[in-house]
Amino acid sequence: MAFALIQTASRPLLSDDGVAAASPAEADRAVATLRADYERWSRWALGVAAFAATAGGLFVAAGLAATMAALGIVSPADVAVVVVAALLAAAGVALLVALWRSGRALTRGASSWVRAPYANGARAPRGAGWVQARTVNLEPRILVRLITATLALLIAVGGLALFARDVAAGFSLMTVPALLVGLAAGLSGVGQIGGVMRIGGGMSAGDPLWSRLTGTARRS
Repeated sequence: MAFALIQTASRPLLSDDGVAAASPAEADRAVATLRADYERWSRWALGVAAFAATAGGLFVAAGLAATMAALGIVSPADVAVVVVAALLAAAGVALLVALWRSGRALTRGASSWVRAPYANGARAPRGAGWVQARTVNLEPRILVRLITATLALLIAVGGLALFARDVAAGFSLMTVPALLVGLAAGLSGVGQIGGVMRIGGGMSAGDPLWSRLTGTARRS
C-alpha cells in the first residue's frame, strides 16, 4: 500500500463542518483518528530520512563545490557528485515540506476537535484534563518527536555558530555547508516542535487551571 501523508479516514475531519457542535464522543473519535494519523511511526521515520537526505546532500554539494572552487580543479566526476547531492537535498526538502504541511493540517484539526466540546459547553474541564495536558509530551510518539526536534535544533546551533565564527575569522571550506545545514536543521526542528505544541495546546482546553487563567472555559 502506498504511503499517504494524510490517510483517507482523516480527510473529512479536517473540515470545520460539525466541529463547533461536536459532542464529547464525536470529538474523542475525531481526535483519536487525527492523532493516530499524525503520530504514525512511519511519518516520523520518513521525516528523519528526509532530513538526513537534506542535510547530507547540502553538506556534500556545498562542501565539494567550495573545495573545487578553492583548488581551481573541476573534474566531471566531482561535478556529477555535486549534482546528485543537490538533487538528493532537493528531494529531501520537498518531502520535509510535504510532511510539515500535512502535519500542520492534522494537528490543527486535532486541536480544534479537542477544544470543541469545552467551547460549546458539552464537556467541562476536570482534574484529569490537568494531568493529561502535562503528560501528553511523555507519550512515546510525542516524546520521540521532541527528542529529534531538539537534536535538530542542536545541529542548527552548531552549524550557525560555525558560520558566525567564519564570518568573523575568515571564510573556510565549511562556511557555506555549515550555514545550509544549520538552516535546514533549524527549520526542521521548529516544524516538529510546532506540531507537538499544537497537540499540547489542544489538550490544555481540558485543564481547569489553564481555563480559569485564560478564560477559555465556558460556564455551564
